[in-house]
Amino acid sequence: MKLLGNLLAIVAVVGLASGMRASEKMDRPLDKDFLVKVASANNAEIEISKLADRQSTSAEVKDFAKMLMTDHKNANEKLGTLIKNRKIGVVAGFEKETKDEINRLSNLKGGNFDKAFADLMVQDHKKAIAMFENQAMNGREEDIRSFAKEMLPDLQKHLKKAEELARAAGK
Repeated sequence: MKLLGNLLAIVAVVGLASGMRASEKMDRPLDKDFLVKVASANNAEIEISKLADRQSTSAEVKDFAKMLMTDHKNANEKLGTLIKNRKIGVVAGFEKETKDEINRLSNLKGGNFDKAFADLMVQDHKKAIAMFENQAMNGREEDIRSFAKEMLPDLQKHLKKAEELARAAGK
């Protein structure tokens, strides 16, 4: 009788634990939210990179900006398929924070612009990598997890280059 009571207690604890894990997963901003956030972030990176191509006097910064535009446009094509298949609406335009950054950067030139741009790219890519890693590990839909995994090497490459540019601009 004592053994049966212990077994029932163990089953109850395991059941509660698995139930908690399921509800914790539901609270994570995954899959649909991830797609919407990535679409917005990609568009912001493209727009800010266009600005860098116009405002910077550094060939390295301009080259980095062109790489960002190309890579993020390619990511948008892959992302577009995932969004279209799910019939998710993505709002055109930018969030207030992005608009504020674009306005701030628009008023800078030369070395001041280069430093601010590189610093922003470091911050943005660190956030993006964390979001993509979370999606790759915890996402519910396999094709979205695969997309996140596929994009991580480019994001890491962007971060590395942004850190190099930030160090160079800080000298």
